[in-house]
Amino acid sequence: MGKGVVATLTALLTILPTCVPVHAQDRSHTIRQFHHMTWTAKDGAPPEIWALDQGPDGFLWLGTGSGLYRFDGMTFERYRLAPGEQLASIDITAVEVLPSNEIWIGYSDGGVSRLKDGRVTTFTEKDGIGPGMIVHFRQDRDGVLWAVSHGGLSRFLNGHWRSVGADWDVPADFIVGLFIARDGVRWLSTAQGLYFARPGVQRFEPTGAVAEHATLTETPDGRIWIADRPHGLRPMPNYVGADRRSPWKERTVPSGNVLSLASFAVDRQGVIWGTDRVNGGIFRFDPRRTPQPTHSLMASDVDVFRRTDGLTAGRSIPILSDREGNIWVGTSAGLNRFRTSEIIHDVVVPPATAYGYSIATLPDATYITDGVWLYRALPHEAARRHVRLAAAANTVLLRSRDGALWYGNGGAMHRHVGSKITRIALPAQVRDRNVNAIAEDGTGTLWVAFEGSDVYQLKEGRWTGPIDLGGLPTPVIAGADTTGAVWFGYADSRVSRHDAAGMRVFTARDGLTVGNVEGLAILDGAVWVGGELGVARLDHERFHTIGSNQVEALFGVSGMGQASDGDVLFNGLMGVVRMDTKELRKAFADPAYVPDYALYDRRNGLPGVAQQGWHAPTVATGIDGRTWFISNTGVSFLNADGRARNLVPPPIAILSATVQGVTHSTASPLTVPKGTTSLTIAYTAAALRAPESVRFRYRLEGLDTAWTDAGGHREAVFSNLGPKQYRFRVIAANEDGVWNEDGATLDVEIPPTFLQSGPFKAFVGATLVALLWFVYTQRMRSVARRIHGRMAERLEERERIARALHDTLLQSVQALTLHFQFAVDKLPVELPARGALEEAIDRADAVIAEGRDRIQGLRLLRDGAIEDIIAGIVQRQGFDAAVEVVVTCNGTQRALDLLVLDEVTRIAGEAVFNVWRHASATRIAIDVSHGTNFSLRITDNGVGIDPDVVTRGEREGHFGLPGMRESARRLRGVLEVRCLPEGGAEVELTVPASIAYQARGRRSTFPRAPEGHPVVAPAKARA
Repeated sequence: MGKGVVATLTALLTILPTCVPVHAQDRSHTIRQFHHMTWTAKDGAPPEIWALDQGPDGFLWLGTGSGLYRFDGMTFERYRLAPGEQLASIDITAVEVLPSNEIWIGYSDGGVSRLKDGRVTTFTEKDGIGPGMIVHFRQDRDGVLWAVSHGGLSRFLNGHWRSVGADWDVPADFIVGLFIARDGVRWLSTAQGLYFARPGVQRFEPTGAVAEHATLTETPDGRIWIADRPHGLRPMPNYVGADRRSPWKERTVPSGNVLSLASFAVDRQGVIWGTDRVNGGIFRFDPRRTPQPTHSLMASDVDVFRRTDGLTAGRSIPILSDREGNIWVGTSAGLNRFRTSEIIHDVVVPPATAYGYSIATLPDATYITDGVWLYRALPHEAARRHVRLAAAANTVLLRSRDGALWYGNGGAMHRHVGSKITRIALPAQVRDRNVNAIAEDGTGTLWVAFEGSDVYQLKEGRWTGPIDLGGLPTPVIAGADTTGAVWFGYADSRVSRHDAAGMRVFTARDGLTVGNVEGLAILDGAVWVGGELGVARLDHERFHTIGSNQVEALFGVSGMGQASDGDVLFNGLMGVVRMDTKELRKAFADPAYVPDYALYDRRNGLPGVAQQGWHAPTVATGIDGRTWFISNTGVSFLNADGRARNLVPPPIAILSATVQGVTHSTASPLTVPKGTTSLTIAYTAAALRAPESVRFRYRLEGLDTAWTDAGGHREAVFSNLGPKQYRFRVIAANEDGVWNEDGATLDVEIPPTFLQSGPFKAFVGATLVALLWFVYTQRMRSVARRIHGRMAERLEERERIARALHDTLLQSVQALTLHFQFAVDKLPVELPARGALEEAIDRADAVIAEGRDRIQGLRLLRDGAIEDIIAGIVQRQGFDAAVEVVVTCNGTQRALDLLVLDEVTRIAGEAVFNVWRHASATRIAIDVSHGTNFSLRITDNGVGIDPDVVTRGEREGHFGLPGMRESARRLRGVLEVRCLPEGGAEVELTVPASIAYQARGRRSTFPRAPEGHPVVAPAKARA
């Protein structure tokens, strides 16, 4: 490549004059750089707003030509009076809301009204109010309320208005206004003069000043400021101290440049705002600015904002600074709000360009270009035009390591140091190309990528190249890290690094998944890459990405930087994301973690969204600490003062409750109609700074146990409610997360209908219980009948078996014994065998007798008390005399049904036999209980039962326990066998009473044992 043409131009640069007013040349920003919001008729705002005030409830109250309104930042509400109440007029010119929430209203045709607890009391001229239109109200430090009308002054004392006139030396002149300073001095302005009354003195003294229609205010430093038609705005002399010398020179203002104010407001920073009654619009003046003016100010000396700038109308009267730092202005066509923006738009750099914006920060200033002009912003000052570029074209700026500014434009590279510009012609091959990207490596060599072409290097005025990038396309963006390595960015999640070791390409395989690369930055020594789908940071030769799936607002990121407090800033298509470094570390460590972050967008003053595709970083921090952002509609910077957290918790109000289409007042506890099942409650929060960012939580105590997160919704809907006492509670947080934990509450009572009343529920409950009891008893009777039927069938079977045994086996055995007896009788007496045969016949007779008894037992049911029967079983069992047997009876004895008695006797007999046979017990306790159920419990202190036998329910080869359980099941009862911890065993039988006992008045039809033939004999038992 041939040697390029190098031309060095040295020139003293002259800053081109621009039409910038005086106020734009101080360090404070202009009204146009405040966040401005408007409400007109299309937004529900009333016209003809003549008065503004803020109440203790946070609401903004508006006195208008169409009545009294209040505003919560979202909705205008015409104030509704209690039934039968009425204001004296709808043309309201003055509103004052006292700390007690008492509202005073003044009218255009004169007279005032007091609105208290929904009731209106009106006072007119005959009640002591001065004639003419009410201008405003003022409350002095003694709590006395003053009413100011064009025709005079009045004071409200002890519930009555008293005219203030000659007794106070008030001049007979047109009254303009009354101002009460913090030191208690009362200042009275008339059409022709200015007067003051010292604290505790009932006399207005003339100042001797020539002041026409003067308006006064006071700044935090205690200075009183005055504005009038002859002389404009200036600090007022110390008339109270008899010093009539003006701190500034008073000059007569030309008629076309008059600054005559209708109202004043002073913001949190002590800056004066006012409405201009002559020229229209508003103005702003910072008394802290340096250098201080030496003469009174005209309209051309202050920052102004009029209808042509976006004010809702040319005529503006009231202005107010609220508790959250907002400035409110009422006009004839609507309402305006001005608040400090977190992002301040630079109004000098054009809001549109065909060539894209680029920015670079140097030690002396921040430089910006729109492809036509080069702008320079000195520390803490607004940008100004600096140099017109050689050609209107896409121009990328770069700050080199030696502090010079480089950019390519008009077929050359330009090196800009102070007032000296050096021009170096581009290589011939790319002279007609725009510079795509520029970076400087550690040796001071510039790497320059040309649009649609190759990369060349520039060092000490000489070009080399093109550079071999290994087949990579033309880079879309460039940067250099702290080691001096050059980085290029490309489409499809690719970047390349170029250093002394060679070239390395990073792709998605290396963790870089940001899509098309839009930005490169070095933050705290680390390489960051921004792209369409998120941001990535290089760590130990691998990128870690936070995508838009993790942080929704990280989308289309073309710029990255750091704020003065270390927070990381990402400029993307959703706005500027601000994130704490701790949150970033958590997000990189855990892909599932969703970090907290702040988002700046149009609501915060950001013009447009991040510039895309122009090959230049869109975030830069200047030497003065300001962080600048490039958007598609201009240039802006982060306002350090605008970052102050809003510590005012939002006041909350419950507006109404709607039931069955009828809206009810919420001024007192609410009782709704009987049978109400649904309820809608409307609520709001008077957060005037950022009402759209207020978050609500509510719950209906008596229904909800947890809070419902309502977000920004201002209505709660409940359904399926029952008769009850409820309490609705709502809390809210402002845009900075400051919660009003006290919130607001509303007590709601839903009375029951007759069908929901307690007596009716008790009746229904009793009826239901009776019905269930009836069903239960009928069921038990049915079950008992079935059991008795089955037992009767068993008895018939037993009788058949007994009859068959008696008629066959016993009769046959009896006949056989008789034959043997006849044979024995024929034998000689002395025969030895006869004795043996007779003994055998006697034994056979005993067997026959025992069989007859057994058969009789099959045919006959036992009768008597179960306790006596059990005692007989114990006696016949033949326990050793040393064994103690105790039989106890609990409850009122009742006769068991004969069939049940028979089964119980068999179970008891088997249990007692098992104790005698296996337990080796020394004590046996038998407990019989009569109650809601019949129970029999047999307990011994013997060796107990094998736990495996208890678990299985039987002993192998034995049938006692299974037979007992079968008998219990036939009775619909339960048999439980337990091993006792202290040793021994327990058998317990439980039978439902409906089955166990004989029904009263019912006689059993089953056969019983005949009199004198008891089944068991009474036994001795120790009770």
